[in-house]
Amino acid sequence: MRYPWPDGKQSAAVLSFDFDAESGFLFREPEKAKRSLADLEERRFGPRVGVDRILRLLDRLRLRASFYIPGWTVENHLPQCKRIRDAGHEIGAHGNVHEAVAALDQAQEKAVLAEQLRILADHLGVRPAGYRSPSWDVNVWTPGLLKTHGFRYDSSLMGNDVPYDVATPEGPLTEIPVQWIMDDAPLFRHVYGATNAIADPGRVLQMWSKEFVAMHGENGCFVLTCHPFISGRASRVALIEDLVGYMRRQRGVWFATCEEVARWHDEHGRSGAPTARRRKRAGR
Repeated sequence: MRYPWPDGKQSAAVLSFDFDAESGFLFREPEKAKRSLADLEERRFGPRVGVDRILRLLDRLRLRASFYIPGWTVENHLPQCKRIRDAGHEIGAHGNVHEAVAALDQAQEKAVLAEQLRILADHLGVRPAGYRSPSWDVNVWTPGLLKTHGFRYDSSLMGNDVPYDVATPEGPLTEIPVQWIMDDAPLFRHVYGATNAIADPGRVLQMWSKEFVAMHGENGCFVLTCHPFISGRASRVALIEDLVGYMRRQRGVWFATCEEVARWHDEHGRSGAPTARRRKRAGR
């Protein structure tokens, strides 16, 4: 059965950004982070340049996006985080210091979850509807923790290409699925000693465009995941702008935030019969 998008739309498209800044490097390589100015400065490009460049892009495109921000980033780059909030974009939780969740036990993960919620509330006045796990690590108990902490959705798993439910003891948690082919890091993030090569933005535009067209034909939910320190570079911002222009030339694309997609799924998509309810409310 085809997934029922609002107003007869054929697919959904979400632009999302993980504003990690230095947090992931600090967690994964704390000793190196004490001495490597090069690695720190690479990541500082995000708050220093990338975020504002992306915000200007989104303003030109007249689109709202979903930003997932670790607590450490909020505390150390608060002006940029406030600009994201004040521009009307969704802010979701993304760990405290971009912790590798798979390395945490249940009690540790619960404490990290509570702390990031406190930071978002205290510094930004935000109660996030959504969560994205750092590095898309998810433990078997994570969905239940999210549900008990009041999250509407998660966006870390790859079990479908439309919104779906993850069972928890507290009831279903909506999942807005992601996938590696639509993440900028494996394509543009150079890692010494690895086999990956930095991709040509033109080739990535072609690849993402083909992925979108295929998902559009399948009623999919196209979730692009980018990082300001990676895709805040000039040619990559231009790539995103070209991609959105291409997507807008297709009929029936619903551009939304992850929260909007999750709310739709909770209220209409889960039942698979939104059309009848819309007709009833309209008095038809």
